[in-house]
Amino acid sequence: MNKTSKISSIILKSCLLGNSVFAVNAHASGQQLLASLNINDSVKAERSLLDIANAGDSNAQLAMARIYESQNNPEQNNGLIAEWYRKSAINGNAEAQFQLGLLYIDGELSDGDRETGLFWVELAAEQGHFRAKIVQESLEEEEFSIGC
Repeated sequence: MNKTSKISSIILKSCLLGNSVFAVNAHASGQQLLASLNINDSVKAERSLLDIANAGDSNAQLAMARIYESQNNPEQNNGLIAEWYRKSAINGNAEAQFQLGLLYIDGELSDGDRETGLFWVELAAEQGHFRAKIVQESLEEEEFSIGC
């Protein structure tokens, strides 16, 4: 099993183990953010969200990464996805730190490397991010078993 498959398997297991609280909170935060915009036009809403993200709001930055990620050609948007995850991660958003870490670990960034990915995953885990803790433990176990 390659590293990407292992990471995907670990994430799936962590989701199945019960990260529903995170999912509910993330959904509620996203809904609150969109409701606070109070805009019916999706183009205007995206522009407003972009303005909020550019102003440094980590939740809006995370939302921008997710918007680019959800588009039909995420491969073409990898740079933008990573840019918004990075901005949000630097601003302390644990989910963005986790996602950015995975991008590095999976080698999806041209400057990606496992050590940098682990750094971001560890930051998220330190904030109590459930899936980051599981990935961190798994990667540490993998490194230990390789070294033996």
